[in-house]
Amino acid sequence: MPPRDYYNVLGVSRTASQDEIKKTYRKLARRWHPDLNPGREDVVERFRDITEAYDTLSDPEKRARYDRMGPLYTDDGRPPRPDEVSEVVGSMLGNLFRRKRPAKGEDLRFTLSVTLEEVAVGVEKEIVVPRKVRCRKCGGDGADGDDARVKCAPCNGTGSSQGPRLFRTTCYHCEGRGFTVSRVCSRCDGQGRVSVDEAIRVRVPAGVATGQKLRLAGRGDEARDAAEPGDLFVITSVAEHPLFRRRADDLLAEVPITFADAVVGSDIEVPTLEGTTRIRVPPGTTHGRIFRLSGRALPRLGSATRGDLHYQVAIEVPTGLDEAQRLALAAWGGALPDSTHPQRAEYARLLGARR
Repeated sequence: MPPRDYYNVLGVSRTASQDEIKKTYRKLARRWHPDLNPGREDVVERFRDITEAYDTLSDPEKRARYDRMGPLYTDDGRPPRPDEVSEVVGSMLGNLFRRKRPAKGEDLRFTLSVTLEEVAVGVEKEIVVPRKVRCRKCGGDGADGDDARVKCAPCNGTGSSQGPRLFRTTCYHCEGRGFTVSRVCSRCDGQGRVSVDEAIRVRVPAGVATGQKLRLAGRGDEARDAAEPGDLFVITSVAEHPLFRRRADDLLAEVPITFADAVVGSDIEVPTLEGTTRIRVPPGTTHGRIFRLSGRALPRLGSATRGDLHYQVAIEVPTGLDEAQRLALAAWGGALPDSTHPQRAEYARLLGARR
């Protein structure tokens, strides 16, 4: 489906001769050729639109079919699908009844990294965001003074394309402003906006998780005209923690203990989000046992409720023993009765039953 009115793209009337279409195309092609406009992001798309419009309107057969079909024209001549017809009809009715609103500025996204400790209490941070703001010298129209604004010839200053009312769209050449610029603003190079790096303070509430969005209304790119600026969406990214793994509002930490700690019991130091505390490991603690501190983890977003801290003990097997230490450990193990290892005794019984 043609994305726009081809006559509007070339800026010619619907009764233009083939010679007029060719002359207009050559003039536009020289102006918008990508090789003659290095660094301009909009040039490639505009040059493609101009070439596409010329390819259709310069071919008498294609032009006749385009004049008959209008927005339902297809380059390969196939009939439009029902969904394409519905889309075109909806667009035409919208052009007829919808009140035109100034285009809002673009929304921006910024990824902000926060630590687990900052998630626990909430934090206010300053970020530097590259954004586009309206040029204060030209007011956003890109012209170097009032005398540099020239009434747009293709639309005769109306800002709309010519032709039947149902098919009218925003003028391709002046983008609906009704004028073109003969001499561009020296500060923004005719773009109407300039790029700045702006420092913005962001309040990150306690309990956020990776991927959550914080919306700062009106802190996105400004529009060229008086329309509202876009919004800034700050995406939170919670950094990995060296001690804790997060599970929603709960936190889990693996705590290494010695074999002696597990056998005879011990008070061990464990981490918290505020520092450290001590917990009691009772005698006979097995590998992988989990201890819980209620209400000492992360707050639930928007609530005073907090999750729990979980500590999973891991019995560390000693390494690097010398000969005397190995003999002492072997002697100690041999002196223990079977009743001190009930799981091992049950395992031996099950093995014996299979012989």
